[in-house]
Amino acid sequence: MRRVDSIIIEWRKARQRPELVTGEFILNGRPFLEHCELATKQTYDVVSPVGWTTPDYQSAFVERLLLRQPAVLPSGRREVLVCPECADLGCGCISADMASEGDYFVWSEIGYENDYDPEMSVIFPMGQFVIPKDELLHQIRRYIPDII
Repeated sequence: MRRVDSIIIEWRKARQRPELVTGEFILNGRPFLEHCELATKQTYDVVSPVGWTTPDYQSAFVERLLLRQPAVLPSGRREVLVCPECADLGCGCISADMASEGDYFVWSEIGYENDYDPEMSVIFPMGQFVIPKDELLHQIRRYIPDII
């Protein structure tokens, strides 16, 4: 039987930028960024774009996250955490290969990349997350209610 992961989004101050409050992805009780940093033993200055980017950016981000729109990264992967100053993917982002499998989204091949240099892409030594679609959508709607 497949392990199903829990996800919530909650307002938190960005660890490296306490003046920035963002809707942080919490998977199985731990921030997604922390999962990545534990796997790599490195720190990353990236945050969720939920809550502080423009409404248009947030809507486009969510549409990609829900697999309703194509990825914008040349790798075909989808950004999850972005630059906390400008959300520009050129600054680097934590991304994942995302797939839809029945009632679940599967985030795998999690890594760090930017949108202009495929050579700098690094896949983290970590597994995948299996997230119930309805749970993710419910959490997103708490912060971005206009999402259908």
